[in-house]
Amino acid sequence: MLTVFIAAAGAVSFQHMPVDAYPDLSPPRVEVITQWPGHAAEEVERLVTLPTEVEMNGVPKMNVQRSISLYGLSDVILTFDEGTGDYFARQIVFQRLSEVTFPGGVTPTLAPLSSPSGLVYRYVLESPDRSPQELKTYEDWVIERAYKQVRGVADDSGFGGTVMQYQVLLDPARLFGYHITVPQIVQQLGVNNANTGGGFYSQGGQFYYVRGLGLIRDEADISAVVVGAQNGVPVRVRDVGDVTIGNAPRLGEFGFNKHDDSVEGVIMMLRGEQTQYVLKGVEEKTKQLNEHILPPDVKVHPYYDRSDLVRLTTDTVEDNLLRGMVLVLMVLIFFLVSARAAIIVALTIPLALLFSFIFLHAAGVAANLLSIGAIDFGIVIDGTLVMVENIYRELGLRAGQQYDLKKVILLAAKDVDRPIFYSVAVIIAGYIPIYALSGPSGKLFHPMADTMSIALVGALIFTLTLVPVLCSYWFKKGVRERENKPFEWVRRKYSGQLTWCLDHPRITIIVASAIFAATLLLIPFIGGEFMPHLDEGALWVRATLPYTISYEEASKFAPQVRDLLMKYPPVTDVGSELGRPDDGTDPTGFFNCEFYVGLRPYDDPAWKKGAIRGKPELIEDLQKKLAAFPGVIFNYTQPAEDAVDEALTGLKSALAVKIYGPDLNVLQDRALEIKRRLAQVPGFAELTVVRELGQPSLIVQVDRDRIARYGVNVADVEGIVQAAVGGQAATQVIQGEKLFDLVVRMKPEFRENAQSIGNLLVGTPAGQQIPLSALTEIKEGNGASFIYRENNSRYIGVQYSIEGRDLQSAVEAGQRAVAGIEKSLPAGYRLAWGGEYDEFLEAKHQMEIIGPLAVLLIFLILFALYGNFKFPVTIALGVVMTEPVGALIALKLTHTPFSVSSVLGLLALMGVSVETAVILVSYINKLRLENNDIRTATLAASLLRLRPIMMTALVACLGLLPAALSTGIGSDTQKPFAIVIVAGLISRLFLGFFVNPVLYEMVARDGDVLQV
Repeated sequence: MLTVFIAAAGAVSFQHMPVDAYPDLSPPRVEVITQWPGHAAEEVERLVTLPTEVEMNGVPKMNVQRSISLYGLSDVILTFDEGTGDYFARQIVFQRLSEVTFPGGVTPTLAPLSSPSGLVYRYVLESPDRSPQELKTYEDWVIERAYKQVRGVADDSGFGGTVMQYQVLLDPARLFGYHITVPQIVQQLGVNNANTGGGFYSQGGQFYYVRGLGLIRDEADISAVVVGAQNGVPVRVRDVGDVTIGNAPRLGEFGFNKHDDSVEGVIMMLRGEQTQYVLKGVEEKTKQLNEHILPPDVKVHPYYDRSDLVRLTTDTVEDNLLRGMVLVLMVLIFFLVSARAAIIVALTIPLALLFSFIFLHAAGVAANLLSIGAIDFGIVIDGTLVMVENIYRELGLRAGQQYDLKKVILLAAKDVDRPIFYSVAVIIAGYIPIYALSGPSGKLFHPMADTMSIALVGALIFTLTLVPVLCSYWFKKGVRERENKPFEWVRRKYSGQLTWCLDHPRITIIVASAIFAATLLLIPFIGGEFMPHLDEGALWVRATLPYTISYEEASKFAPQVRDLLMKYPPVTDVGSELGRPDDGTDPTGFFNCEFYVGLRPYDDPAWKKGAIRGKPELIEDLQKKLAAFPGVIFNYTQPAEDAVDEALTGLKSALAVKIYGPDLNVLQDRALEIKRRLAQVPGFAELTVVRELGQPSLIVQVDRDRIARYGVNVADVEGIVQAAVGGQAATQVIQGEKLFDLVVRMKPEFRENAQSIGNLLVGTPAGQQIPLSALTEIKEGNGASFIYRENNSRYIGVQYSIEGRDLQSAVEAGQRAVAGIEKSLPAGYRLAWGGEYDEFLEAKHQMEIIGPLAVLLIFLILFALYGNFKFPVTIALGVVMTEPVGALIALKLTHTPFSVSSVLGLLALMGVSVETAVILVSYINKLRLENNDIRTATLAASLLRLRPIMMTALVACLGLLPAALSTGIGSDTQKPFAIVIVAGLISRLFLGFFVNPVLYEMVARDGDVLQV
């Protein structure tokens, strides 16, 4: 009854558990976005970014502070220590911002509370005849508001289209004729656009409000605004310029499939929310928008949905689990030749999982790729298997005799309960060090450790309680063991070989040691990486164009690449993002063009056409074809991975060398030299120097002597430059719930080059109109395109990726190549290898500590089991000599580098390997306690425990075999973990059968303290 209750509670918990493809790996962070339109990167850095950074220094629990300053935008990102409350971090940053002095009209904002991997939904607006500007208006004022109402949505960021503006386009000749200045027009438009309240009065017993209505409603109202007078005749806006509906200067463009100018929405999930619940609400809102809110000709068309990745990932996990369960059941039936015994053992699998779901759901742990997919059912049921095998064997020995069933079962259970308990404790000890991991690796693997540890505890409880009860029900008529000819043949062969090994212990240990030593020589050739990358079933292509490219030129590039990508049969949709969104949430420029490439499932027939059979072949073919675009650097990653990589390094790459220092010229020179040297190192690809200098600019330098002659202030001159050239928002036009800027600018033909700008007129206090060129020096120059900073220091990055080589060996070779440059850096300059390599070093350092701690913990458990050091040492020595052999060979043969996943597989493998040794040693001790000599006990125990040892090793091995061989979406992260366990258990199976009995006999002496 208790078991049924636990199963029901587990099923309910599983139905309500959150499910995601992978956990959020990013630390808490706060992003401060400050837009200052029209200002160059240097001004933005000096007057916006630096004051913000200075005030944020010393913020409690802050780990890293990064920033980027570029044209019209400052983006400061503060990363906090793990465990810092998101709202605490935002609150303290918001408090500090109130102490920062910003230029007039500049207001900082905090980016929505979302993580880099929180992008869960992308959609494009479709309409047969509406313009991109109309669609953008719907996005900003209708759709974005609707999606933000969905619980768990942090933000809906629009991309593409043009932002509607009411514009007054001025004619300098008409301004001169009416003696009107630009500042006058800006001022008059502002004061002629307002409603007022006039209080109230009573009349006829009723209460009346008094309202003065003077808001601008349309172009006619704007044209009629009086901006001055000429000989007593009012001068209106229409007399000095044209009023039109236009758009704000474009910061970016979105293209989708065959449409060059579309409108996209990107939905970010609130940090800490669960994907499937948020997406359910988003999908319902999409349906509501399409059916009831938007006009019939405007539709929201989703083209990226994280639930697709969740579904594909869970399908891969389910397939692996199902195949693993079938393989485990086949092994049980083969060895026990009893379907009843096999079913009893197999029942522990779902029960242990349901037991773990209760606790995981209570703790809020999400079911994801690793927390569920990396479960090895064979490991979970190892204790159950030993229990059932011993009961089955004891009952089989009494076939045809009279006996008390319950007493025999109790006796058989008592024989193995203590070894089972300590064996499970050893396996759990192999997972406990995972909790010492911090950072991304800790977040990734903690759920797996939670699931396995709780499932093992549940399996132990069921093994010691439910399993003997089931045996008493299902074996009432006794057990007659059937002859298993294949296994008997194996046992006879093993008996002969083991006898020889026991007679020649030194040769046996020397051969085993030689095999072990030979495999250790493979370690330098295996290499290392931080984590294998999860295949998201989509592609993200980044194109880096020349940094000074204009919007007009860059916009010609994106359609060509989209057309090329759409020709591949496996490709479903292609979206291109050129530049940045209007809200400043992605600080970049027109040099950056990113492509989302949707792919069909890998089992789709489209992948079987031609030579392209998978994503690697697709990328390889793309590289060849995209080489036709000279001067453009292409980089290939995945949608969610791209966002996480950028958060990791602060750059548009997961890997980068950063050179820190104050002078951008020195930084750029050193960066170019580093790139040149790294290009000669095998494995380095897609090398890009993030060039921060070289942005052409027109400098209007005010001549103070000249302006003093006319009584003109610097502000008057700069006001003309800002309003007439860049455009200045004088006020806003209200239309219902929508607000549109009313901007004053010169007509395009009067601001298209330096000469035209120099001819603009500046009004003087005496009423004169002086050309701008007479008051200033106008010249062309070069400045910074953008400026990167980290922890109060400027830096330039050299981005790169690694191809055809593991990360560790490639970076170490790269470090040797640039060692000379690093030593020659001037004082105040330094070099650092950041991003994923930094995470790799941190994880490696943690592994160097927790690995020995895991061994020590397992050793202490063995000491508690046997009460001496002798047997724990022999067990540990036998495991160390046999376990890594298969694991290292498999890693080398499959070209799988060492990673957090594979190292944790070795720790889990250690627990299982120790368990097989405990089964053997405990039974040898039991036979010795029954007055058998050491040789007799060792040989007899080895033969009697051959079946349970083979079964525990094989079920653990085969339980993860599908995961080790899987190539589906979502298999990448768990694959190294599974490969290590499967291959390690195979070597343990073949070598451990001989090494552990020999080691035991070599150290065993009469008079030993014997505990079972």
